[in-house]
Formats: sequence, C-alpha cells, structure tokens
Amino acid sequence: MKNTITLFIMCFAFITNAQSDHFKYTNALKLSIFEFARDEIQLSYERFLGENRTKSLIITPSLIYKSQNDETKTGFQLMSQYRFYVSQVRSDERNTFLGMYNIGFYAGPYAQGLIYSEDYLYSYWNNTGGQYMESIFTKDIKSVEGGVIIGLQFDITSRILMDFFVGGGIRYSKVDDTFDISSPDIYRETYNIFDQEYNGVKPKIGFQVGITF
Repeated sequence: MKNTITLFIMCFAFITNAQSDHFKYTNALKLSIFEFARDEIQLSYERFLGENRTKSLIITPSLIYKSQNDETKTGFQLMSQYRFYVSQVRSDERNTFLGMYNIGFYAGPYAQGLIYSEDYLYSYWNNTGGQYMESIFTKDIKSVEGGVIIGLQFDITSRILMDFFVGGGIRYSKVDDTFDISSPDIYRETYNIFDQEYNGVKPKIGFQVGITF
C-alpha cells in the first residue's frame, strides 16, 4: 500500500511538471522580415508574463540606414507593445495545426516613436522658369504613433516561433524639409501611408521569426 501511494505521488508530480514545463522559456528574440525592404533592421524582445503566457511585454528597436550616391537615410525607431493572449492551443492538451508546439492568439495596444533624417535627390517642375530642376535636399522627421494590433504567434517547436500580426493606429509626423513646398511655383506629390512623413490613420502589418530562451 505504501509503495502504491509513493508511485501515485511520483506520477502526479511528473504530470504536473510536464504541464507546467510546456512554457518553460519566458523570453523570445525575433527578427522582422518585411522591414528589410525598407532599409531597416528590426528586432523584438518579448518577455512573457503571467502563468501559461497570459500576457507579455515587447520592446522593438529599429535601425534605418542607407547610403547610395548622393542620397543617405538614417533613423532610429522604438516600438513597445503590451499583449493579452486570449487563447493558447497547446500540443500537450490537444492536436494542433500541423503538429505545432503552441498557437497563441493575442491582442493589445502599441506605441511607437521615430527619429529620422534623409538627404535625397529630387527633381521637380518649376512653373516660373518652365523647366525641370534637380537638387539635393534634407529632411528631418520626428513622429509618434499609437494603436491596436491583433495576431497569431506560432511556436513551431519549443524554441522556434513565427509571429504574424495586423492592426492599425494614428500617426503624427513633424517634418522639417529644406525643399520649399510652400512655394506656388513648385509641385510635389502628397505622402502615402508607407512614407515616414505620413500623418493620419494607417494600417500596420508584421511578420517575425525568432527563438525562445
């Protein structure tokens, strides 16, 4: 009888440890994919909080750099997110999509700031002179942005993960530009949602790959 009780206690301890051990890593380091097309390197550090990953805090710094001929761009961006994991689909509790270790659905707010400078070559039509002009101009941008994102984080294994999110927010940018856009003799196209200078409501999308530790 004593041996049976001891065996039961050992089995119960093993099961309990196996369940709590599913989220044994509390940190993640991720690299963004889309930003490479924007001359930007973006890394994210995520710290999981709460039991069984109920929430997390993320810090995402970005470095922007490009130098080509007479054009250069440099910048630093910092984003923070607070995530609430609404649900977790765990492989130790049920069958998961493609046998993934874990699938987490989350939502939460984000805030972002940017400091950016660019020397650029620009051609424009001068109505007074009736000819095309070309010069090097400089612009400095400071912007803030905030909004909400939702996403899915796929733990392919206990150490490898993918993170995909979408959302939207409001962006405000202050631009100091040596190009005189106030002159009625100069035409310049307006900014779109992908430009650093953009002001207004804009979508947000991201895809990251990383590891837990």
